[in-house]
Amino acid sequence: VHKRLDLDTVITGSSWDAALCAARAVVDGVDAVLEGGADAAFCVVRPAGHHAGPRGASACFMEKESQSASHGFCLLSNAAIGAAHAMAARGRDMGVKRVAIVDFDVHHGNGTEECVRNLQPARLTHKVNTPVGELAVKSWDYKPWVTDKDSDNVLFASTHSFGEVTDSMGAAYASGNVYTGQFYPGTGPLAVEGTDPHKNILNLPLGPKFGTVEFRECVEGTLLPRLHAFKPDLIIVSAGFDAHAQDKMNYGLVALTEDDYAWVTERLRAVAESCCQGRIV
Repeated sequence: VHKRLDLDTVITGSSWDAALCAARAVVDGVDAVLEGGADAAFCVVRPAGHHAGPRGASACFMEKESQSASHGFCLLSNAAIGAAHAMAARGRDMGVKRVAIVDFDVHHGNGTEECVRNLQPARLTHKVNTPVGELAVKSWDYKPWVTDKDSDNVLFASTHSFGEVTDSMGAAYASGNVYTGQFYPGTGPLAVEGTDPHKNILNLPLGPKFGTVEFRECVEGTLLPRLHAFKPDLIIVSAGFDAHAQDKMNYGLVALTEDDYAWVTERLRAVAESCCQGRIV
């Protein structure tokens, strides 16, 4: 027996247990690194998590100006859960006050970003019609992990494909059928300086077509300097490998290699060594 949550995501009676095991693996990895039981941790888990937001499905734009929502194969936001655990449960005994989440999946980590944005205090206005007229009610709409200052202490950075996929690009599904439209999930544009109230969201769109040169220039020129400046106490990496040249999930548009993944991992570990005693998951 199964149920389809959306076009991509199907669940069965065992899916929730699998999602809990995946999130727990990240929590265990965080604990192992913080306690010194491991120099670093690599969590091989399914389901993945970076398209899962604080309330489940996350916003996506498969067509311009047309917002929908998708789980993108994800049920729980594993990286965000690991970061929240590190700060809320291990902040005092292990000195974890600042966490950086780095996502180099080919798709934007819209769910992780929504979890991080949800740390910043915000208020919603609800309008209700009453017999005496319209009534406006304001309520808080955010979920801190430790304090109201959490948004200052969590960095989310994502390199990903972004933009309109046109016929001339030769994009295709694994089936061979032509693909056009927004590169999934259609979120994560480059923010104009000073326009994003959340100063610790760093989206680095590279698409929809890119390869080794563009990826490494972005990491060296923008991502790594920002990480160094942030000075995290722990780095959590959403390590998606679907930007690989042989992975059909990128429609044949992206051409990273094993060397690129080894290179970016080495660079991130070097930042961890310089900033946070090598703590990286």
